[in-house]
Amino acid sequence: MQEFNQIGSIIQSIRIIAEAMKSRKAQPEAVRDVQVSANELNHVLYHSPRLKFQKDCYLETEKGYQEYIKEVETLADMWEQTLQRRKGKAVDAEFWEIYEYFKYVDADIICQSVIQHFMSLPEGMRIEYLSLPHRYTFLKNKIDFVKDDFSLIKEHVRMMAGEVENYRWLYGRLADNRSREVLNGIIRYWFKFDLDRLHALCETVFADYYDLDILNCDESDVIVDLGAYTGDSVLDYIHTYGAYKKIYAYEITPSVYQTLHQNLSKYPEMIPLRKGVGSKRGKMFVNDGPHKAGNKLLGQGDYEVEVVTLDEDIQEAISVIKMDIEGGEKDAIAGAESHIKSEKPRMLVSSYHLPEDIFEIPRLIDSIRDDYRFYMRFNGRGCLWPCDYVLFAV
Repeated sequence: MQEFNQIGSIIQSIRIIAEAMKSRKAQPEAVRDVQVSANELNHVLYHSPRLKFQKDCYLETEKGYQEYIKEVETLADMWEQTLQRRKGKAVDAEFWEIYEYFKYVDADIICQSVIQHFMSLPEGMRIEYLSLPHRYTFLKNKIDFVKDDFSLIKEHVRMMAGEVENYRWLYGRLADNRSREVLNGIIRYWFKFDLDRLHALCETVFADYYDLDILNCDESDVIVDLGAYTGDSVLDYIHTYGAYKKIYAYEITPSVYQTLHQNLSKYPEMIPLRKGVGSKRGKMFVNDGPHKAGNKLLGQGDYEVEVVTLDEDIQEAISVIKMDIEGGEKDAIAGAESHIKSEKPRMLVSSYHLPEDIFEIPRLIDSIRDDYRFYMRFNGRGCLWPCDYVLFAV
């Protein structure tokens, strides 16, 4: 608060000088002081001395002089708004700090800053990041300081710059402060690499997908598990709730499907299905290699897979849809539009496979029905890169 009071006093001094500049009463040294102070305030509030809307104003010309006065007044309004935004709860203050960073600072400057910060990490930690492509098959880019390849950093920074208003929208739609902490923490990690903070976000009470503070189920519920794998998430459901009406479990990998079928065979009303789920009916392929947990539908591969939509494949009402299908979540949601519109199934969706999914998946759900409440939980135990975060739409 003391720092905010000092910044407020500096802003008022800048406003006084800007007003004097309008009538040419400000001394040249005062104008230079304004320029220095503006850079310092920008750095303190937005982590960059220069913001992307600022122009090179030539004070030697009348036009440049007047443009600079308007720019200072715009900055002063922004600074005061920022002070008001950051006086609230810590989670809200952190949101505004992140939002304004990507809103006001050029993406290339942010990229340079993040790369510099990464290179300041201990060498042993930097070496750990060389393993990202092997640990997380859903990542398309990497952080390889040996080869000067920072494509993963650039991908996420540019995505955030383009999606910053969706970040603001999602933050405002999240239903509890824990969800807001998770959202902020994930995004902050993308440019701060604070592992302790990331791991502190991890769910420690409930099973993945089945948070009893968010989701309650009973013997009347029809469950759909997309990406059922060996049945682990179905068994977690049974352990958590103990009752259901019917469970549909979709899995695309042949060898994994056999295990799924075996693991669920002793339970009644289980329907394992070796099918892919998307936005339209068709045929695709899957490989059955060593990384079975990360398998996804492909244009060509070892085994053909029938692809269906939930709207066509399941004719009865659905209560709950769980999705973890390696980046195919948006297509599956589009193919379940009729169920979503008519029945409002509660949805538990992995939203980490593509960087923009964190925003685009809730936006897509909201475009189909706008009366969902959204939550986020993080299950990436011991991860090096944010993964296994789940969007709850209930």
